[in-house]
Amino acid sequence: MKTLQRIVAASLVFGLASFGLSAQAQSNITSATQQGKGAYVTKTDREAGIQNALLGILSLPTDGYLPMRQTKFVITPSGNSMAVWEGTVPAEARPAQRVTYRSTYTETEAGPLQGKIYDTVAVTEPNGSIKLTLTMKQNGKGKKK
Repeated sequence: MKTLQRIVAASLVFGLASFGLSAQAQSNITSATQQGKGAYVTKTDREAGIQNALLGILSLPTDGYLPMRQTKFVITPSGNSMAVWEGTVPAEARPAQRVTYRSTYTETEAGPLQGKIYDTVAVTEPNGSIKLTLTMKQNGKGKKK
């Protein structure tokens, strides 16, 4: 069991580092709690500019960024992971009704997750709240587009 915990902790470090948390990763591991059948969950409070290519906000340029906060990161012993980001769309860019935008993200940072593909879903509400969820299946058997 200790070996499994070490593997999961190492995976969590690499997963968090892939999103630019290398300096903060160690403190996040200590806050991770085991859920269910071995999944580790950590709540984070990290901010970053997320590319509109992942959000699908029509009135923002595709190469534009929206400031968002990562609120959750989950990783399972098998290597599957999920990250949740939340933010607020500027008033002039808000949709009249809920918009769901699906895309993919390929990790480009050097490291063990380089080349891994994440399925993404961004949900934008008329009040301006937006939630982006990235999921990655370690075995590469995610949903096909």
